[in-house]
Amino acid sequence: MDPESNGCTSHSTTTLKNRMLLASNMAGASSAADSEPLFILEPLPELGDVIGSYLDVNPMLLLVGLGFNIFFLTRFSDPITKLWTFSAFNAAFHFYVTSSLFYSMIFTSVAIFAFTMVWAAIRWDDVKSALGIDNARIISAISFVISTYVLVVLGSAIGMPAGPGVVICGLTTAYLWWNYYSLEPARA
Repeated sequence: MDPESNGCTSHSTTTLKNRMLLASNMAGASSAADSEPLFILEPLPELGDVIGSYLDVNPMLLLVGLGFNIFFLTRFSDPITKLWTFSAFNAAFHFYVTSSLFYSMIFTSVAIFAFTMVWAAIRWDDVKSALGIDNARIISAISFVISTYVLVVLGSAIGMPAGPGVVICGLTTAYLWWNYYSLEPARA
């Protein structure tokens, strides 16, 4: 430590291996911008390069991949079998193209989400009956989203940060929504 700084100066050599310099940073002696992050998760700036890897692949391989996706979606009648075969092929195909397991799983998750949404839309009557969805519940859910949005707009007008504001406003709306439905049960 620098004797004339009284432990308030952050050094660029502060690491977990250099515990004397780390102690002053961990005790709050320097600003948060000067402290060393414990881990860095910044994979998404590489997304442009990963998407570019699809342009570098042979177009015939992309057509074969599309053909296999269509085959797996039309070959089986059971939707769960369709889902796991489609997902397994997508994970392997995207890993081959991108050479990244992380992006392979992201693209496969998007494909699973799209499959689930299409499957639910095709079987909407079954989904409605299984979840007990009626017009009153749909209107209630829409009013919940609109109320949360209105509270977020009002919160940002008084200087509430956006991220915590959404959480706080969502919890407030959920509390009011729960109170209303516990005090006013639905009529038959």
